[in-house]
Formats: sequence, C-alpha cells, structure tokens
Amino acid sequence: MGGQQDASATAGRNAFFDSLRPQFQHRRTAAEIHRCRKGQRTDIKPTEWAKYGYAQNDDVLKREIVYDSQTLPIPRVKRSDITPEQFFKEFAEKKRPVIIEDACSQWPASSRWSLHALEERFRHIDFKVGKTDKGKNIQLKMKYFVDYCRHQQDDSPLYLFETKMDDTSSMRHLLDDFEMPDLFPHDWLALMNHDARPPHRWWCIGPQRSGTTVHTDPLGTAAWNAVTHGRKRWVLFEPGTPKRIAKAKDMVRKGEDTEAIMYFDFLLPRLKEAYPDVRSYEGLQHPGDIIFVPGDWWHGVLNLDDCVAVTQNYCGPDNFDSVWCRARKDREKVSYLWWRNMRKFAPRLYDRAVELNSRDGFRMRHMRGAGEKLDDSDDSSSDSSSSDSTSDDAEDLTIHGLEGIVDPDLKLGFAERKRSVPMADEAVETNGHRSRRRYDSGEMPSGV
Repeated sequence: MGGQQDASATAGRNAFFDSLRPQFQHRRTAAEIHRCRKGQRTDIKPTEWAKYGYAQNDDVLKREIVYDSQTLPIPRVKRSDITPEQFFKEFAEKKRPVIIEDACSQWPASSRWSLHALEERFRHIDFKVGKTDKGKNIQLKMKYFVDYCRHQQDDSPLYLFETKMDDTSSMRHLLDDFEMPDLFPHDWLALMNHDARPPHRWWCIGPQRSGTTVHTDPLGTAAWNAVTHGRKRWVLFEPGTPKRIAKAKDMVRKGEDTEAIMYFDFLLPRLKEAYPDVRSYEGLQHPGDIIFVPGDWWHGVLNLDDCVAVTQNYCGPDNFDSVWCRARKDREKVSYLWWRNMRKFAPRLYDRAVELNSRDGFRMRHMRGAGEKLDDSDDSSSDSSSSDSTSDDAEDLTIHGLEGIVDPDLKLGFAERKRSVPMADEAVETNGHRSRRRYDSGEMPSGV
C-alpha cells in the first residue's frame, strides 16, 4: 500500500513538472537548456527549476515598494538636469547612489538590442549563460537563449553575462551600439596590462524573474549600469552594513534558497523586520535609465521584465585611493603591473600611489624579501595573489592604446578634492574612441 502511495506521489510530481515544461520553438532548445541548467546548479535537478511556480504567481514582480524611515528611495535625477561636474560633486565624490533618468535612451542599442533584433544579428553565436562548479563557462547559442526567454517558466532563469565583446569579432559590433556615458569618463584601470586587467564590463540579458544576489563589486570599484530594455528592481545597503545582514543568509529557512526572486519575495522583508535599524535604498530602473552604484555598497537586482543592459566597473578620482589600497593587497602581481604603468604613463597618479603606500607603511611585492608576506594578509589572499599567471615582464601598453581613460574636457581630479597630488598627467588624458580591452570572466558584475 505504501509503495503504491509513493508511486502515486511521484507520478503526481512528475505530472506537475510536465505541466510547467514550456514548448519551445526550436527542436534543440529543450535539450540545450537542460544541459545549461545541469551545469549551472547542482543543488537541484534540471527539471526542478520551476518547482516553486513563480511564473504562475508573479506577485513579487508587481509588488509596490513602500517607503518609510527604513526603506528609502534611491535618489533620481533627469540627465538634462545635471552636468558631469555636478554629478561628480553631488554623487560620485560623496559616494551616493543615484538613478539618472533618460541617460541612454538615445543609444542605437535602444532599437538594436530588442530580443528579436539580437536573434537576427547573433543567431548562431555562443554567449555565456553561466559557470560550472569548476569555473568552466557554460555557453548557449543566441537563437536558443531568445527562445528560452520567450517561453521559460523558471523561478530563477538562466542569465546571459558576456564579457568577450572586445575579444570576439562576431560580438564586437555590440560596441557600436552604445557609448561611454559622459558622466563616467574615467577608466584608470585601463593602465593595467591588457591580459592582467580584472573583468570590468558586462553585456547581459536577464529574463523575467532572473537577478543577482546581494554583493559588492571587486576591489571597491564603482559601477554604472545602463538598461535599454525592461525594468529592474534594485536594493542597496550602505557600506557599513554587515555581510551576514545584507545577504540575509540567516533568514533562509529549510527548502528555500538565496536566489534573487526569493530574496525580494521574503528574505528582504524578514531582514527589515529583524533589523529595524538597517536602512535599505530601493527603486526601479526603467529603459533609458543609468544607475550609479558607489564602491562597497551592497546591491542586488530582480529583473521585472526581460532586461537587456550593459554595465562597467571603473576607477577614477572619486575612488582611486580605496581601489589602489584594495588592489595592492588582494591582487599583488596585477597591482605591481598597474603601479609600473602608472610610473611610465601617469606619473602624478603614480605619485599618489606611492604617497598612499608611504602613509600606510606598505611595501610592494618587489620591495619585500623572499618569502616575506604582507603583515595583514591571510593564506587565502596570498594564494590568490601567487596564483596570478601574469608575467612580471609584461610590457604591452603604449600611449596609443590609452584612449578613453580620461576625458580631457572634464577637469576633475585630486586637486579639486584638496589632495596634494593632482590627477593623472596629460599623457593619459586623450580623447579617442572607447578603449577596447581584452579581459577574462570570473567576477560578479554590478547588479546586471
């Protein structure tokens, strides 16, 4: 009798999952999506990605944000109402997040990045939609991914994150569809050697209900995120918020997870109830809007529609001090190459790095004896630095490859911040087209 009941229950569950299985347009889409799901998550079966039924109950996507003394609105400003100088002084320098409305609505991407247009342009091109537990990229042809976006019913769908626009000839045309926002002219990480530079720019497509878990960006970099299609819901926490609170892992109950859909559905409300003194900043980003996320701010995103966006992390006069101090410790080899290129191409920026090292009594890796570790380093950070395969002899930067690092018409720098050392010297203040860099994947992007 018990065996019959178990068999009946199993049949019932299978019937439920079968009812949620979408009917894709292309014959191979289902098999390709099964492969990607299997590689992306090992905690659940590929057939269980829709087990919570969020596609049938989309209340969390329609839920209004209720603002009060604990839940504060992310500031908003129209692009036409603010100059680059005002943005720097009011937001970047003060490390205040903001949504800039109508900041990218004139980009060609507004028409070229619809799902239909992308399918036509990149039909047979493979894009990254995840990583395996061993760090191997999971790739999927655009025609299958668009088919998936149109029909998927997953609770937390696959998310396309592509970092190879500069490297791959078939994707390079994406660079012609947008421009670097004039509010963010600085790109001082481009002074790193091409192959050593950490991931910094992502082009992404997030299907409805997808999102990113709460995180901070690498090395304390700040970021801008531009949406051309769809709406995103954001939550941000101030830098001093403890990690365990911001990520709400203590709020997870048996059978739940920390995916974005569940975080916004019930983990965030539980967090607010448990910690009434912790402030969150929340808001909606619409097509044409750019959001600025300062360094070290916790942030997470839920895609309310099928969203297409591009995002970039940067280092400039508003955050160089913190980024340099983080990089010199966490990325020793990379920061040494960066430091050396500053000395060659941006001596005033190099002087600032030397001044910070002197202030903190920090000695670069080439100044320390054999086997001598950083005083405050642990084994994990040391291993991470030593595993960097970047050659110390790499010399691949020339002045002709440094276009777009700083806008020469925007006179913002350390001098205006009452620093003793001004911004990078005129040698890197060129005004060419966007710098097209090579970089590898592996870092969490800023809330795309």
